[in-house]
Amino acid sequence: MKTTIPTLILLFLTACSDPQTVAQPSVPVQQSVDVTTPPVPPEHPMRDSLVRHITIEPATTDVPRSDTASIAQLSDGRQMVVYHKYEKGKNAGDDHGFCRIWSKISADGGFTWKEPRMLIDVAEGDMNVQAPGLLRTKSGRLLMNCLRAHKSGSSSTMCFFSSSDDGKTFTEQQSLWKVSKGQLLQGGASSLMELQSGRLLLPFHGGTGNQWKQKNSAWCLHSDDGGKTWEKSNAINLLKRGAMEASVAELDGDKLVMSLRTQLGGPYIAMSSNGGVTWSKAVFSGLEGGESCTCLRRLPGTSKLVLFWNNSRYVTGHHHLGERTPLTAAVSSDAGKTWKSIGRIADDPRAEYANFDCVFTNDHALLTYMYAKPAWNRKQIHLKVAIIPMAWFDQREKSHRPHARDGL
Repeated sequence: MKTTIPTLILLFLTACSDPQTVAQPSVPVQQSVDVTTPPVPPEHPMRDSLVRHITIEPATTDVPRSDTASIAQLSDGRQMVVYHKYEKGKNAGDDHGFCRIWSKISADGGFTWKEPRMLIDVAEGDMNVQAPGLLRTKSGRLLMNCLRAHKSGSSSTMCFFSSSDDGKTFTEQQSLWKVSKGQLLQGGASSLMELQSGRLLLPFHGGTGNQWKQKNSAWCLHSDDGGKTWEKSNAINLLKRGAMEASVAELDGDKLVMSLRTQLGGPYIAMSSNGGVTWSKAVFSGLEGGESCTCLRRLPGTSKLVLFWNNSRYVTGHHHLGERTPLTAAVSSDAGKTWKSIGRIADDPRAEYANFDCVFTNDHALLTYMYAKPAWNRKQIHLKVAIIPMAWFDQREKSHRPHARDGL
């Protein structure tokens, strides 16, 4: 059933059509929902019995944090995951701590992960090497990007690798950028895409200052020659901390849709009609949330989009404007113009779910995320994957009765 949007949301969306002039509302927009649904007791968070949650890399004393993963299918049907893994020591587990790129392999659809291997080490001058994106192209090559964040926190180099032997070895290609002035990064939304046309697309954001203090814009780089040369799109700009951690999905006819992390009450959405060369101004999605990562994908075999995000209360006094729970899914049947929340994938109120990525197998969605409990601790962060049957999305869209805290 199509969601009816209240007048307040319509007014808010109209105002948001020019993000440079929009004032952030003190109370986030939210649809009227069934408030008779009982709250979730903290000691008994709800779990969907159809969704399996598997630990890829557990947190230990020596490995306080692993996250920001990307999965690609190998030629023999196995899955390969790449991620950054932090090590104990100074600033262990913090964003500016020491981490390197690792991989594991699953031969059973994501239920077990073995063969750990360190892929990319830090180099002289690096703070860490982080946020890998892994792509299997239509030609069968594996491509991988990852970021060398330099010690100042105000500069980075985006590395690019290619493998012709199913990930056994990777050969470094020409960097997408080197020693930037200001921190450029993908953050928790690392990704590398191949469009239907064969074009490669890499979303990123950044600014001219320090990673934790700068105002951010979002862009996309695109390559039509297999990654030898890259061109940059126009910038997407928003208020407050700016536009961050872009996630992109492709529809038909060179049309792309982008979701963005913001400080403006929830995810924002931008559009491209020419394969990512230019982008529209970003507008509010209507989905409430704090400042956190999103993951946008097209549901295979359909024209629908699915968005994974934290459907938390927007709290202006919170350091990230809201908690990073629950982990929720919403779908759009009109290219991202309107959204319907269809259900929660995880919702422990004491936990934190962030830094999402999603790939689809024949039968399941594999949604990777970082899991911290208690929330916001950086000394015990597990890398997990939610294995979601494809039927779940259709069933939840048809039957979902919104929880009292769900957005649109």
